[in-house]
Amino acid sequence: MLTGKQIAVVVTGGIAAYKVPGLVRLLIRAGASVRVALTPAAERFVTAETFEVLTKYPVLREGGAYPDPVAHIALADWADLSVMVPATANSLGKMAQGLADNEALSSLLANAGPVVFVPAMNHKMWANPGVQRNVARLRADGHSVLEPATGFLAEGYEGKGRMPEIEEIYAGIEAFFACQALDQPLDLSGQRLVVSAGGTEEALDPVRYLSNRSSGKMGTALAHVALLAGAQVTLVQTPSAQQLPVLPGIKTRPVTTAQELAQAMHEEIQGADILVMAAAVSDYRAAHASDQKIKKQDQDQGLHLDLAENPDILASLPKDQAFVIGFAAETQHVVDYARQKLEKKGAHMIVANDVSQADIGFASEDNAVHLVTPTEVRSIAKQSKYGIAAQILAQALKEKSK
Repeated sequence: MLTGKQIAVVVTGGIAAYKVPGLVRLLIRAGASVRVALTPAAERFVTAETFEVLTKYPVLREGGAYPDPVAHIALADWADLSVMVPATANSLGKMAQGLADNEALSSLLANAGPVVFVPAMNHKMWANPGVQRNVARLRADGHSVLEPATGFLAEGYEGKGRMPEIEEIYAGIEAFFACQALDQPLDLSGQRLVVSAGGTEEALDPVRYLSNRSSGKMGTALAHVALLAGAQVTLVQTPSAQQLPVLPGIKTRPVTTAQELAQAMHEEIQGADILVMAAAVSDYRAAHASDQKIKKQDQDQGLHLDLAENPDILASLPKDQAFVIGFAAETQHVVDYARQKLEKKGAHMIVANDVSQADIGFASEDNAVHLVTPTEVRSIAKQSKYGIAAQILAQALKEKSK
């Protein structure tokens, strides 16, 4: 998704600035070209030399040498996306009011496209009404402002204001580009989306369990794209999905078994506009899970398991409360089986993919799917799961409007 993208990273003067070189490395490893601008305050926390070594390009800063004589315009024209990270309360306020008193901020004012802001500050500052007005203004102007995380702050206590982890910021940037790649803007403002992700686990004994190979990457990508598009998002996470970075601002709900997932989805569908069952559910569970580890039997005795069928979650969900999307992971007759599942489960749309191919599907970064509705089948060629997620949600909005 980021191969060939040109990203300007604008660093302002917060203590979290020391983490930004790690983000720059992630972006470069993903194939992006990165250039960096530092405010004077940022140089109190990180050096220009650090970023110049990483990016192999001069840093835009006050009094520094830059290849173009009109440096802030050159950087703005070059960038496909500008990211302010960390975004201090002071810098957010300046951007909201169209003010710039240094080269780095001037490059953002000259940027004709949207900017991703990554706030980091004390929780009392984040809660300040003036800061919140500035955030609302930036969002109204078409920019993306990520929510800060709740965690241990520089002041020595817990609060909401911590900069998201660099893996979470990276996910937000991927989601941003996925939304931008669509033919029409993806606007989910006012929509509540519920998505499940990963594979359920059914205990056989305290050591072993039945599960599947679902990583949770597709469902998590859907949650991230929906959040960047303005939705209120709830992500129901199975154990595998709980290992993935999740953007602050997404409500998470952990589950383990199919029965727990069923309960969560039936509760979360209340008040939802779109529900996506992206989780892979174990069809069976142990009829009687052992409290103790099952010991190996004598040689050639084998092991016999008594299994009970799990609830059919997709079929049991009410279809009159939300637009319901199911997933079908198949190894053959992919579209035919998806059509059958659509009719049998009563879903509004089925996303079908061929998991027999190693480069798409389970645990991979890419996917290729068929979007099956009662009236059409739309095939989407291999691309990143974030790109797939954006197209799934765009199709859902289209179908909802019919």
